[in-house]
Amino acid sequence: MRLRASQLTKNFGHRTIVKDATLSVNPGEVVTIFGPNGAGKTTLIKILATLLKPTSGKLEIEGTDAIEDCSGVRRMLGVVIHETLAYPAFSPYENLKFFGQMYGVKQLEHRATRLLAEVGLQRFAHEPLHIFSRGMTQRFMVARALLHRPSVLLLDEPFSGLDASAKQFVLGRIAQEQQDGKAIIVTTHNTELGYLVGTTFFFMINGELEKVAQRDEITAERLLLMYEAEMQSNLSV
Repeated sequence: MRLRASQLTKNFGHRTIVKDATLSVNPGEVVTIFGPNGAGKTTLIKILATLLKPTSGKLEIEGTDAIEDCSGVRRMLGVVIHETLAYPAFSPYENLKFFGQMYGVKQLEHRATRLLAEVGLQRFAHEPLHIFSRGMTQRFMVARALLHRPSVLLLDEPFSGLDASAKQFVLGRIAQEQQDGKAIIVTTHNTELGYLVGTTFFFMINGELEKVAQRDEITAERLLLMYEAEMQSNLSV
């Protein structure tokens, strides 16, 4: 078990954003969490990424208590969230060199150059990040997340705002990392793309996480109908 979360809860004042979230991810598994904007998906990802401390609950990553030893598990995590987590005035190459030195990445120059080629940014390797489009920035974020060869990938709405080409790139990269044995969590409100990449499906509504099915147990059409019904039920409450 590469990641195990148990009853994670996050309160902001009197408001509960994540309530008793429990899930686990094994090597080669892709957990897709579907939910609308404001459902608590980003907050959950930030907790799993040790960027936000939960109010209560437990989180283990590769057998290590990630709440008590967050710095010790960050080398195991690759994270793609809406914040760039990089220096916009620096180029992709400069950013990867900087973060690679922090992580102690071996053969760093070769690793950075190869990753930028793999994500299709070799032509822009020395241009400042702040001129990049959303799709180009997302490609860079994938490279940054993979730089130190993490065992767990956390991807928050990785398809949001991307054109068709960039979406296909992200789909392909997730599939490749799954084949390499990564444990992956993806959040999205796009049931079609989420179904394509996922092996295990959850819904997250109003901060509550519910396991729905394994991919071999449900069709894409059935998953969409269940999600729409869940959304409609939530609206009528």
